[in-house]
Amino acid sequence: MKSTNYKRHLKYYFQHSDEIKCVSRKTKKFILGKKLNKRKLKERLADVVITENPYPEPATISDDFCPKCGCESAKHTGNMSSYPEVWSQSYCIRCGFLLGEADNSRWYSALEFPEHNYELH
Repeated sequence: MKSTNYKRHLKYYFQHSDEIKCVSRKTKKFILGKKLNKRKLKERLADVVITENPYPEPATISDDFCPKCGCESAKHTGNMSSYPEVWSQSYCIRCGFLLGEADNSRWYSALEFPEHNYELH
């Protein structure tokens, strides 16, 4: 029963061109879960541990989520340039916030920059 509901919600989501704003409230709640309140989001942000790795490797983050809404779902663009170049981005499904990107360098996550209000640009 649970798997058929999951498939039904995902089918409905993908039929609406991957835009979560275009699907019903029930489907959003099923795919994304409930939204965190501000207090829980601040606690979760305070608990994040970031470990820097040598240059080619991205930093290790203990908990990967959106710093604006607490959502764990993300939409990845994939590589948006020809082979030798690397340019990919990741966005939050719920709020559209830029979560991470790589532009001919290692992967940078928004959680690595709390001093810039978690903004990458």
